[in-house]
Amino acid sequence: MIKIENLTITTRQPILKDFSFNLKTGYIYQIIAENGAGKSTFLRALTQLVDYKGIIVYDNKSYQQSKEKVFFFEDNSWFDKNLNCLDYLNLTKKLWRSQHSISEEVNFWGIDQFVKVPIKKYSLGMKQKLIIAMYFLSDAPYLLMDEITNGLDKENRDKFYSRLNALMKQNNKCIILTSHYANEINSLNNVTRLKLENLSMHEVN
Repeated sequence: MIKIENLTITTRQPILKDFSFNLKTGYIYQIIAENGAGKSTFLRALTQLVDYKGIIVYDNKSYQQSKEKVFFFEDNSWFDKNLNCLDYLNLTKKLWRSQHSISEEVNFWGIDQFVKVPIKKYSLGMKQKLIIAMYFLSDAPYLLMDEITNGLDKENRDKFYSRLNALMKQNNKCIILTSHYANEINSLNNVTRLKLENLSMHEVN
């Protein structure tokens, strides 16, 4: 469980004020907000990429003590474009001590044809498939996903949502995501929607 107490985030403008909530395993949390309201900033706060006030702990431990339990890859700008798909998958498997198969993820997402091609030659869709493969390969209990289906066609988005549903059956994951495809999120199980507005977040139907 991610325990949040009195979280206040202020960047160029206030984002949240005194927000408290428990994000539990076995659930998917969809963060809903207007563009620019701070969805990405909230995810960055959960991984200490922005300053904040308050308390955030993972299973009663700080983020620094829990890094192997959390996977967050904000967007494809984080890639070193001179490296390739295999470089990042090997790194993910090593750092998160994953027992999952790289080849299975590569084949599932159809990225086997460009595993050794430099990322600078990838399309947006290819980059997103790599990011998604890294998430599932990590097998981390806490997966923070920011607009992760951008650049994917509907067939691959459906594959992604199907994999998430299968993952949630294990009941040991907590997934926090943002997405422009609100209607497609309805196909996911165990979803709690949190709306970010007016410096607070609250559950909505």
